[in-house]
Amino acid sequence: MGKLTGKIPSFLWIPLIVGAVALSIGAIWIFFYGIGYVEGFGSLILLVLGWIGFRIGNRSDGIESRGFAVALGITFFAMMGMALDQPGNFIYNRPLEWLFCPPDAELVRETIRRGLRGGGVSLTQDFACVARGTEQVVRQISGFEHFGIRFLEYVALGYLLLALSRLFTRLKSAAGGNV
Repeated sequence: MGKLTGKIPSFLWIPLIVGAVALSIGAIWIFFYGIGYVEGFGSLILLVLGWIGFRIGNRSDGIESRGFAVALGITFFAMMGMALDQPGNFIYNRPLEWLFCPPDAELVRETIRRGLRGGGVSLTQDFACVARGTEQVVRQISGFEHFGIRFLEYVALGYLLLALSRLFTRLKSAAGGNV
């Protein structure tokens, strides 16, 4: 151990360890709650992680930046977006409303929580078109439709992030690395 940690008495280590465990559990709980229930939380996390991933891919000398490697990266990004960002956000959910809801209906989302055997929990998103001014369901959007649209959105976002990352690299090299 270092000089500083050797000076901390054992009775102070106990609350530090308990605090670190509590913070870890809290962070994990916030992550899973945000992914399942908060619109835009998963979208933001995936955009940040996607940007970081595409930046790393653009700076790696050994990675081919065309063809199969790009397709693999974008497919992985889209699969993660489809799986983790089920709630979406008001922008990502708009195509669901445009494509599947009649003009006199609006899109509503409900998170369905199911307890699984062994203490696990399953969260699914239930999208439906509801007649304006009432709670009458006009059309239920299937999981296949929801996941298909979400996958296509993340493919488009992946290519957008890749293009922005490449543009950023070009601007950075043109400015002499000061960007």
